[in-house]
Amino acid sequence: MDIKKKLGIGVLTGALGLSLVGGGTWAAFNDVEETTNVFAAGVLDLEIGEESTMDFSLDNLKPGDHWTETLVLRNNGTLDINQILTSIEVTGWEDVDALDLNSKVYDGAGNNKLSDFLKQFEVTVTDGDGNVFFDGTLNQLHGQSNIDITGTDTNTVGLSVNDNMTYQVDFKFKNVDETFDGSRFQVQNKYQDEQAEINVKFEATQMPGEEQSNGWAN
Repeated sequence: MDIKKKLGIGVLTGALGLSLVGGGTWAAFNDVEETTNVFAAGVLDLEIGEESTMDFSLDNLKPGDHWTETLVLRNNGTLDINQILTSIEVTGWEDVDALDLNSKVYDGAGNNKLSDFLKQFEVTVTDGDGNVFFDGTLNQLHGQSNIDITGTDTNTVGLSVNDNMTYQVDFKFKNVDETFDGSRFQVQNKYQDEQAEINVKFEATQMPGEEQSNGWAN
């Protein structure tokens, strides 16, 4: 082997040795920092208060009957509620000719539709401040959805944490003095023995997202 090859191998070996020594060397100074970050979601919890009487069942109603129910909605969560959206659906109704008016009066006298039945019930909803929120019939409420009963915009708190709102709901079975033509039978007789269920759903929505700060100094 000539002198140039020996010198080349020697230099290469030396460089490899330096590389191994450098790669295995650790600094004596060191510092380690650590943070613990917690992401905890709040709770959006709309509750129907125990004072509410809206979960009712009344039998043997007759024209002229009237009654009052109370609805209490409470924010039982940890987040403010923006809006409370209400949806109303009536189910469980069927046409019944209890007095056989189709035979006693004329064919079709005992027939009616769900809308006819619901129009017999007047409803007035008043908020805790005495403001009339709704005044009409059950037929006008049936099928309604996403009715905002808080009356707030998207940036306003509708129901704060631990707060509640109260509504008074008045019902009346209308008394209509009307008879079938050529008969002494009252027209409202065609509603005898009919019934329906009023299903009311309440949906609470959150306030818009916003910048959060834990209060630490920058």
